[in-house]
Amino acid sequence: MTCKLVRRHLGAFIDGELDPASQIEFERHLEACPVCQEHLAFERSFGQQAREAIIGVHAPEHLWSRTLHRFDEIDATRAERTSIEARPMRWRQTWPIAAAAAAVLIIGSVMGLPESTAYQGAGMLQDVVNLHSQALPSDVQAEAPQDVVRYFQGKTPFPVKPAQFAEPGMRFVGARYIKVGAHPAAALYYNHHGRRVTLLVFQSPEIVRNAHRTHVGGRELFYHNVGGNVVTIRQHGGVNYAFFGDLDRPVLFQLAANARVAY
Repeated sequence: MTCKLVRRHLGAFIDGELDPASQIEFERHLEACPVCQEHLAFERSFGQQAREAIIGVHAPEHLWSRTLHRFDEIDATRAERTSIEARPMRWRQTWPIAAAAAAVLIIGSVMGLPESTAYQGAGMLQDVVNLHSQALPSDVQAEAPQDVVRYFQGKTPFPVKPAQFAEPGMRFVGARYIKVGAHPAAALYYNHHGRRVTLLVFQSPEIVRNAHRTHVGGRELFYHNVGGNVVTIRQHGGVNYAFFGDLDRPVLFQLAANARVAY
């Protein structure tokens, strides 16, 4: 896979529009290509800023309907000419991003763009949400924590152990290696009474900068709101444990507070 192809379809990669095989190929290329990693970090951060810039902005109903109809026609034409394996984003999906890009450029010209660490933090938070949405397959499936520890040895600069929960409805189902921004990370998958929960374990001090803080059950938690979703972060020994799932906020915060991450 070439850098040109990866950069052309970074938007589809970020938004989870690739089929699983292409997704894995992209991940492998990005893991080995620092230049493409920089492009990825910028795209993720810019997309997050764009989404935040157009919150509450709505086009008139008649204009919206006409525009979507025209974009559907363009989609049909593009589909006939598409010859690569990576599935492109539909115009319905790129339209709000394009509008947001214009808004961010205007805002950025007046206020200035955020610092690079803020960009990186926003991109990493979006990584957590995207990873959960994509539901990528596990690289290791085992109930025994030592099997997970062995799998991640040499892949991450810190030991990885599945978080343990006293609640019987929380079950570990698997894990996979991934990157959060440019940081090696472990994605741990859980099932909470039939609902998926993703826990990302990684090192990055900038992830909690400008984060909200709270205390639940005597534990300090950090959290960010990402596109209407919440990512809850617990820190231990310089390692971040970022929780995201198909759960109500109070439940997610309680799980993050009760998680046993050191044993």
